[in-house]
Order: sequence, then structure tokens, then C-alpha cells
Amino acid sequence: MKFDIELLADNTIDMLDVSKGQVIWIWASTHSLKFIEALAYRIRAREAFWTLRLISEELLRQIGLNAPEESLSQIPKHEIRWLKDISAIIEVRDHDGYLPDIPLLRRRAMSTEWIALIDEAKKQNCRRITVLNPTPALAKAYGMTQEKLDHIYQKAIGIDHAALDIWQGLVSDILTKSNAIHITTNLGTDFCLSIGQRPVFQDRDNLPRGEVYVAPHENSANGIVIIDRLFMQGKSIDELHLTFTNGKVTQVEAPNSTDADAFKELLAVSSGAKDVIAEFAIGLNPGVIEPIGNILFDEKIGGSIHIAIGMNTHFGGNNKSNLHLDMVVRHPKVWVDEALLMEDGLLQIGAAKIKFS
Repeated sequence: MKFDIELLADNTIDMLDVSKGQVIWIWASTHSLKFIEALAYRIRAREAFWTLRLISEELLRQIGLNAPEESLSQIPKHEIRWLKDISAIIEVRDHDGYLPDIPLLRRRAMSTEWIALIDEAKKQNCRRITVLNPTPALAKAYGMTQEKLDHIYQKAIGIDHAALDIWQGLVSDILTKSNAIHITTNLGTDFCLSIGQRPVFQDRDNLPRGEVYVAPHENSANGIVIIDRLFMQGKSIDELHLTFTNGKVTQVEAPNSTDADAFKELLAVSSGAKDVIAEFAIGLNPGVIEPIGNILFDEKIGGSIHIAIGMNTHFGGNNKSNLHLDMVVRHPKVWVDEALLMEDGLLQIGAAKIKFS
């Protein structure tokens, strides 16, 4: 069945609860013109207003290859000023974003303007929701047919959202009252961290939805995490081994040494607390079963967890960085203050048991 872009627009506007007089800023690329039209119509139908930040992959490529290096990290001060009049942002993820012909250092510099905008949006209490739009560009990037991507995505957003809200609430309550997290897997993960007194957040700002997340104490992560598969810089890395000591990545290994080198290179060109633990999260979407290579989708896999390194100031942490790298761990066993919370895709909350896989 062909994916319904009109329904996705309905879901997006309903989730944002657009009301009369608001100004909604849409960030998207030329891959999403039909979706932009659908969003813009619905915003105006609610007597609100829309404005647009539009890019194309070819334009990004030209800038990345040819613009003066010092210009790549310029902050768009005019757009920063505009944010005082913006009620909310809809950020559409509609292409892979990987530009292999642009040097990594220049690609990292190009992220400066986006980071400045989301930082200012946070200061202004401007809500930002992120929507994955399953375009042909995404299907091509992930090596699948459009029909398959549409089917996978339909399952991810066609879940019982009321039930998801209940599950997110239950998991959030547990984590809010907890301190120590211990994670193991059959691959060899044995990892501990602390979340005590840190705010816990429920996912209400993404499509697809489905995670509960928290910023751990920055010096608390210790042990080994084995990432089943990490999609990074246009390639997949299998069984990436990360050793954490007092919150920081101190060793990087992989069966393929070039994979480990690629990870180290990303850290080398990033700034700030790039290698410090940033996030612990539990995926809760029963319609997301397998990773496709897009972290907005993959981190929602029901029964998974993910960690991140780098920036976390937007959700209760202290790390400032131009990197936030999420990494999914499949089939974990998770203890919370020594009580078993999840094992083999089975979430156990008191007498309630939720099976994801």
C-alpha cells in the first residue's frame, strides 16, 4: 500500500497541536515538497502561519566543496533573531545527509548553524518536533524499495499511541526513582552508569515515537558496550567495542580495524565533550523491529536500549559538543537498582509484562 503523505501531515499537525496565530517554521529539503505543501495547508487551515527553511542536497554539496572554510561555521544571526517570533519548528528528515565527497572536517563545520538554531530554540522554549518522511531518497540510501520503506514506516507510526504513552509513563516513573543502571548482552556488553536526580524525558516530539531517555551523570559510565551495528558516515560498523572509564570513551575496537579508525576520525574532528556519555534510553515502539540505518527510526526499536556520546545540554546534561552520536544495543538485559527491568525484549514492570520481540 502506498504511504499516505496526507495522513503523515495530519499526525504531525495534531502532535504539534497547532492553534490560531502561531507561526510554524518548517525545515526540510526539496525531497519533501509534497509534504511541505500538506503541512502548510493544514497550518493555514488552523488560522496559523508557516515559513520555510529549504535546502537541497546539491546545494549542500556545492557549499561543502566550494565555500570558504571560515564561512562554514558562521552562525545565521538573522535566523536566530527570527526565533523570537516562531511558535514551533517542524524538522523533516527526508534524506541520508551523508556527502562522501566533502571532507569530514568541513562536514562537521557545516553543522554549526543547525546547532546554533536548536540551542536558541531551546532557550526560547520553542518546541521542535522531528518527522521522518520516507522519501525515495531515503529508500535509495538504505538500499531498499520504496514499497518496503513505506511498509516499515507505516508499522512504526501505526501503533497504539495511547498504549505507548502508558508504557513511556511507567518506564519514566521507574527511571525517575532510580540511580544505578547495569546493562549486559550476549555479545559481551557489561556496562554501568548512574542517572540519579537527573530528569527523565518521554518521547512526544518525534515521528515515529517511542523512547524514554535521560542524561546520565557524566563521570558515571564504566565498562564495555558492544554496539551491534552502527550506521555512521555512510557505512555500517558491526560489533563496535567501546570501553568507558569514568564516563569517557577510552578505547575503541572493532573486528574490522578500519571501522574503529572511522569512529576515531569522527571523534578527532568533533569538538567539546564529544567522547563523554550523553544519554541512556529505552526503545518502546512495538512497530519498529529492525534497524534501517536512520537513528530517528532505529532508536525506537521496542526492547532495545541506546546510549549516546556528546551533546546533552538540551535534556538535563552538562556536555557541550558539536556531536551527539546515538548507538543502539539490541537484545539487552537491563537492571535498574539491581531489579531486572528488561530481558530478551520482555519489559517487566511489577506484574505487567510487555513483550517486544
